[in-house]
Amino acid sequence: MTRLLIAALLALTACTRPPAVPAVDTSVVAPTPVRAPAVAQRAVVVGQPLPEATEAASAAVQEPVAAILAAVEEVTPDLATQTPPADARDVACRRSAASLIIRWEITSPALYARALRYPVWPGGSSGVTWGVGYDGGVQTSRAIEDDWTDHSARDRLKKTAGLTGSRAKAALPQYRDIDTAYDYAARVFETRTLIEYENRSARAFRGGFTDLPSNACAALVSLVYNRGAAMTGDNRREMRNIRDDCVPKGDVACIAAQIRSMKRLWRGTVNERGLSARRESEAILAETP
Repeated sequence: MTRLLIAALLALTACTRPPAVPAVDTSVVAPTPVRAPAVAQRAVVVGQPLPEATEAASAAVQEPVAAILAAVEEVTPDLATQTPPADARDVACRRSAASLIIRWEITSPALYARALRYPVWPGGSSGVTWGVGYDGGVQTSRAIEDDWTDHSARDRLKKTAGLTGSRAKAALPQYRDIDTAYDYAARVFETRTLIEYENRSARAFRGGFTDLPSNACAALVSLVYNRGAAMTGDNRREMRNIRDDCVPKGDVACIAAQIRSMKRLWRGTVNERGLSARRESEAILAETP
């Protein structure tokens, strides 16, 4: 099942294109989600144009649609119930990835509190969705129960399992009063949802991925979360270079260079500023020891 990745794109379509992607301004540090590693706080979420781009988005769009669809792309329900690996590198990888992804998908706890703390229906074939892109429609009742074990409304939320499309839209009013705190949503995203994206990244980039430093791992997980793991076509040239050249060598500078090279894909489009800046953030994270 394919989900259209519109999380960052909808919020950015109202922006005018600058003559060039702005350099990272290290003198201005944007809000960073809780639980972010100190290194990510210092080196990743810095002076990117996303906040002003978000403010320029149409009020009718709001962030319920703009912040949630990417997190549910092809999620397999049973994977959510797997026990997270205890390896410290994997934990560090997911924590850095969560910090960066949540920064771009939600931008700040304040925005989450205004627009995303209660369940929404994004439209199309999506289900009732809450937290950081958690779509009950593609989950099983057991998976929801396991993922949200501490949620006071867990027994109600698990009834959204399998509800998609028009059925989810009709059911949404029954769940609109359920409040999910930002810190809790971020924790579930990091410790449950991102496991699948780390596994998907490992499959995509093959041998050597598990030996990468945690921040390089996190940069690639963020990349796969945003762009998917496909490897065919000219628009995936850099993905193949990362897989075939950078990762086997454990070359983080190579990974960062290939991520930056992807900016070519949005040059001259309405999405150039936002997506190019997002790639820059991933490149910076990959280079960060």
